Amino acid sequence: MSVSSVSRTLNGGIYTSAELHARIMRAVKRLGFEPDQAAQALRSRASNTIGCMVADFSNPHYTGMVSAAEEEFQRAGFLLMLAATKHEEAREAAFLSAVRRRQMDGLLLFAGDNSHKDFMKGLATLELPCVTVDRDVPDSIPVRVDHRGGALEATRYLIGLGHRRIALLTGSAAVLPSSERLAGYRQAHQEAKIEVDAGLIRPHMQGANTAFSSVCQLLQSAKPPTAIISLGTSMLAEVLDAITSNGLRYPQDVSIVCSGDTDLARHATPAISALSWDMNEVGRTAARLLLERIRDSEKPAGTAEPIYLPTRLILRHSCAAPAAPARGRK
Repeated sequence: MSVSSVSRTLNGGIYTSAELHARIMRAVKRLGFEPDQAAQALRSRASNTIGCMVADFSNPHYTGMVSAAEEEFQRAGFLLMLAATKHEEAREAAFLSAVRRRQMDGLLLFAGDNSHKDFMKGLATLELPCVTVDRDVPDSIPVRVDHRGGALEATRYLIGLGHRRIALLTGSAAVLPSSERLAGYRQAHQEAKIEVDAGLIRPHMQGANTAFSSVCQLLQSAKPPTAIISLGTSMLAEVLDAITSNGLRYPQDVSIVCSGDTDLARHATPAISALSWDMNEVGRTAARLLLERIRDSEKPAGTAEPIYLPTRLILRHSCAAPAAPARGRK
């Protein structure tokens, strides 16, 4: 059998007989041969590979979104290559380098630090179809969770219970979901004509393990918060530890709402009220939009209007009206 016959068969050609096709495939199976994807990419200008960047694998919010996106890409014949950057610029640069070397067909970017200018500049030179989830990137298709509306609803709820000192623990202000939560938090205070105490707003980088000491400082202050809005990630565990360490209980001494309905929120005792959104739907929506853009490569690039997915507040047993002023503290 000739090299050209083998090549045509492995690349889906139709100009080989059924007998020759069967002989070639038996040989391929016996030898364990796999096509060279890099070489195919050079010829076709397509690698059937999607680059996906998240900040931190340990964040449970990404699990459902990435898994749902991967299923969509797999059904369409694309391989998802995942990278975690931990908000580090060197890791972001390495990701961009890998995208170039492997000639990926598109990018799926989850929330990241928009203050990293070198990354944004490097991204602009790739000229690839790009869908972003909770991130601002020029010439991308943005998919967003309505974090602002969620924070607005949660803060309104706590204010309605009588709380006037509500602490907000969230991520870095350079990350879009954090800035959106802060905007919703401020809007609720403005509507209720309550002045925001800047000392109650505590931004933290994910994985920094600083929320515990921050909450302890707040609870031991002369005017402690009576309610806390936290992320539902490992930050929530630190918040709960800080409350216990200070001899307090929730909701008797301090109310809690978390952003993101995680296992910890559902299985804590008592269970914690949470802002929830359909993480699987976020991933599916982002993947389908990226596949559409890849297939319609002639469509001019340009940042589209954001597609928002709603949040809802799930009420459990972690909130109550504020306790009397003379709360016991260690």
